[in-house]
Amino acid sequence: GCTIGLIVWWISASVIDSVYYHPVQGTPRGALKEAYKQDALDMAYEEGEQLTAELGRLKQELSFVVAPTYSQWTGPADQHLYLKGRDLKRAVMDAASYRDINVEVKNLVWEPATGIDQIRGVLYGLDMINEIQARLFASHDQTRADNEDAMGLSEIDSIKLESVRNNRSRSRSRGRRGGIDLADYVTQQTVSVQFQSDEPTAAAFLESCRAANRTLVLDRLQVLEPSRPGEPITVQATLSGISFVEKAE
Repeated sequence: GCTIGLIVWWISASVIDSVYYHPVQGTPRGALKEAYKQDALDMAYEEGEQLTAELGRLKQELSFVVAPTYSQWTGPADQHLYLKGRDLKRAVMDAASYRDINVEVKNLVWEPATGIDQIRGVLYGLDMINEIQARLFASHDQTRADNEDAMGLSEIDSIKLESVRNNRSRSRSRGRRGGIDLADYVTQQTVSVQFQSDEPTAAAFLESCRAANRTLVLDRLQVLEPSRPGEPITVQATLSGISFVEKAE
């Protein structure tokens, strides 16, 4: 919903800009001033500045800016993807082992990628997975620091990158048909996660999903109660990362 609102704002701003700064061919430059009082034009310009500032704030709150280590590389893209995936799995396993948390490498899942656009999309997802695992372990550490007898995070059942979507080349090949191509404005990837923990750890993780320029948007959340007292709850969540496409001036 926020994305659609931002797109509407962009379109409206473009229309206003074309009218305000670029009069129709053949129309005298003074025509706008004759049609609109100067104070009305000044008010519209001031409102436009406020909307621009608010747009920047919303983008910062909602966006997930991919880290350079995942978005930039030298050499073959497929090799870079392989190395980042290998290092990420190793980091998760090491962090879990250090804290005595159950996780299996087979449950860290993303699809093989071919082609530069798909590889870039998977790398985007790997950056999200890296953030998810880091925030999970940080939430565990925070809970244990507050209460050394707390359970914290007991098991990561799965972290899975969903099928790479919003591929710009595929989207363009389908054609616009007079409408708006969302891929011209945003790119987005989705990761599903399931873990078992106590309630304070789950709450800390959910709170950590919001971070300036690194927000993990909560698409879906289900919390399953334990069958017996003292056992961990099971959290199932779907998280999205949204990046706004920067337009050339």
